[in-house]
Amino acid sequence: MVIMEEIELLKRRLKGSVILVFIIIFFCIMVLFLLNHFVIVKEYYKASDFKIKTIYSNIDFNKNGIDDYSDFLLGAKKVINKNEVYENFIVKVFKYAGYDLDKMVERYYEDYNLDIGKKDRISMYKSFINSNALKVDVDFDKIELFQPGDFVFLQDGIGVLSDKRNKDGISFIVMINDGKVVEEDCLGDLKISGHYRFDSSLIEDDLLKR
Repeated sequence: MVIMEEIELLKRRLKGSVILVFIIIFFCIMVLFLLNHFVIVKEYYKASDFKIKTIYSNIDFNKNGIDDYSDFLLGAKKVINKNEVYENFIVKVFKYAGYDLDKMVERYYEDYNLDIGKKDRISMYKSFINSNALKVDVDFDKIELFQPGDFVFLQDGIGVLSDKRNKDGISFIVMINDGKVVEEDCLGDLKISGHYRFDSSLIEDDLLKR
């Protein structure tokens, strides 16, 4: 009789311990959830965190199985932390997607009988993109407009929008800072004169150069 009572007592204690363990686990999960969503600030966020649908290009110009917009961003990220100048940076970005930007710009100026004069390369690249890419609004109240692989005209060059976003949903930008390619959360602080999405399906075939 005594043994049975001890067994029942042991069962009740074990049951109580199991319940206590579950309570502790649940409490820990809730603490982690609250910290993650209300206390801990992430280094960066993704479009999905803001229920933004990422836009992908229908074009894979270099036939590598990756769409053009993604290739532009990958090309930009490939040279992060490397010393670079804007003229070479943007050429490398296009080259990674299969495009020869210098040849396209040269053909563009020839076809339209444009006067190169004393224009620098960045001005020529901007002119080509402005005439041949989709123009997108610069409106930070519409964060869904800013997509990975988009180009933005800066005061001294051309930057590429990242797939990373800050806590407000504004895209990071891959750009040159102090002679080095960086990926930074500073888009809202920059003077942007244009926002573009390069869709080669809208460009005349004779302008497209590999």
